[in-house]
Amino acid sequence: MIFLKRLWLVTLVTAFFGPLLALDAYPGIFAFKILFCLHLALFCFFLAFRKITLEINREIWPNFVFFLVWLAWAVFSLLWAGNIPDGLRNLWYLFSGLSLIGFTVFYMRKEEDLKAPLFILVAILLIIMGVGIWEYKTGLHLKTAGLIPDAGAISKTPRGVFKNQNDMATYLALYLPFLFISAKYLSVRLKTLLPALGLLACAGTGIFLLINTGSRGNLVALALSLVAAVIIYLIQGKWKAFRNVLAMVTALVVLYLVLANTHPALHYQLKRQFRIARHHLVSLEHVAGENSARMILSRNALQELHKHSLLGVGAGNAEEHMKAYRTETFQILALHNWWLEILVNYGIFIFVLYVVFTGRLLVQLYLVAVRAGPGVLKVVAESALVGLAGFPVAAVSSSSLAYSRVMWIFFGFALCAINLYCSSNAVQATEEGEKLESPVPVQSLPE
Repeated sequence: MIFLKRLWLVTLVTAFFGPLLALDAYPGIFAFKILFCLHLALFCFFLAFRKITLEINREIWPNFVFFLVWLAWAVFSLLWAGNIPDGLRNLWYLFSGLSLIGFTVFYMRKEEDLKAPLFILVAILLIIMGVGIWEYKTGLHLKTAGLIPDAGAISKTPRGVFKNQNDMATYLALYLPFLFISAKYLSVRLKTLLPALGLLACAGTGIFLLINTGSRGNLVALALSLVAAVIIYLIQGKWKAFRNVLAMVTALVVLYLVLANTHPALHYQLKRQFRIARHHLVSLEHVAGENSARMILSRNALQELHKHSLLGVGAGNAEEHMKAYRTETFQILALHNWWLEILVNYGIFIFVLYVVFTGRLLVQLYLVAVRAGPGVLKVVAESALVGLAGFPVAAVSSSSLAYSRVMWIFFGFALCAINLYCSSNAVQATEEGEKLESPVPVQSLPE
């Protein structure tokens, strides 16, 4: 069990880096696929010999029922799919993605189990942001960046370990809240602002990278997440915690004013980033224009869905059906909208269930974030809640989130927080019940 748990943690780490951890001779076979298949084989072996017992809390059981229904419908939809290879590829990513959620929940059975994964999550975020800064400074990129070679062209747009800048931006929008929330709790626990200021500075670097990806949707998503964080603290009535956040922000503003006077180049760069962000947000109205590629893609995709009686065109076959309209969309086939992708690929039934799943998850995370005591569980719950608040907008930026494992891992951590909170409550209720039902010695009556 301990070996499998550690193997799964290593598998999670490799999931973030994907094809980057592959040999040049075999680019399609990389560390994550190898470790995932190895872990799955060992898990099934031990499960068959009853060395492992599957226990799922009743509060999150409906989520796993939905996952099984989703996977079963995806397999069934291959009966009318036009492109079977694309369908099988989509099935692999769907299965591995749902497995990332399931196994993460399975192995995180105690609050202590969340500490190492949370540290790993933050460390990976800092590493990927470091790659982004290196890209911005040098114009160089890792081999995973999906760039078309062009003589003399240098792109400083950060892509991190991802194929394009939109995937990088979605990753930052989902995971930067972990830095914000961790900074808040560090300031309270350590009774000093220095470590928290360090994390906030790293978060500021992440915002800088997000702005330079040019992803408008993810900028809006991050703004929604920050607003959600403030609202949550105000609703909870945690004025002291909110004051700590204000104190940290004030300290950063003072630090900025000092550095702006001593380093004019820094002041210019920050003003430039503000102008870029404002330009991206103002240009949002053009993205939704009726003649934009996104709107044409959406219109054509819905037409194909209607032709299939709202049952979906088949797992992974949306792009196949978009080929008929490629001249209208400038050869762009990916829908760039996760919600639309679910609707078109799997049909209205799965789409409605997915919306219910997301809404239910949001409510459950809020309850855990409000009720959980201070600790790593509360940090993960609040971070996931804040990130999920911006997810509906972030999901319309990447070309396809089905192939982005960072989304599945994010949902895995969110369900972990809910499962651990419900499990701890169940244990506490059981212990209290045992105390109430404990036998009291009764003396026999004298004859």
